[in-house]
Amino acid sequence: MKTTKLLLGVAAIAVALMAPCLHAQTLNAHLINADPQVLVSVTFDGNPAHAELQNAGQLNFNFGPAFCVEPLAGLSYGENLVYTIQSPATLAQYSSISKLVGGYLASAKTATDAAGVQAAIWEVVMGDTGNSLSTGNVKLLDSPAVIASANNYLANINTYTPVALTYLTNSTRQDVVTWNLVPEPSSLMLVGLASIGLLRRKR
Repeated sequence: MKTTKLLLGVAAIAVALMAPCLHAQTLNAHLINADPQVLVSVTFDGNPAHAELQNAGQLNFNFGPAFCVEPLAGLSYGENLVYTIQSPATLAQYSSISKLVGGYLASAKTATDAAGVQAAIWEVVMGDTGNSLSTGNVKLLDSPAVIASANNYLANINTYTPVALTYLTNSTRQDVVTWNLVPEPSSLMLVGLASIGLLRRKR
């Protein structure tokens, strides 16, 4: 009897979680800081970056670490946001970004690594073909160590093992990717179906 009640409870929770997922799944997020990071001077299409993007590195949210994939939008430390969880297939250059993040996770994850891979992601997102942070749409005007790190990530991109990323979007603020996976609607549905199946088997 207790097992039946437990399974009913699990099934109810799964169904409740599945309901909003029939539409867009959202995530409440709070941006804590960027750490590790390096202060840089960066331009996009010749325009200075938003102030917070001068701190190139790993973003830390209440849900975990992330990297920016929309450098033309703003974001502020301490900001509360609502992100929509999107299919990774909708993110242009997802394959390259997942490899760059894989390279970062396999590194010592120093401040220079974090700033370098973030700059490399910006380079990929902005569609530069030169793969250099000294020329093109994305330019670092100082920080030679970060430039060297970013260029090294780009030069070795195909040697890195890609990682699964969760793609989070916001209509007015920076879109990001995180490797702290958020349950997808399909995963929640499997939980519900498994619970119901166990319940029937028990009966």
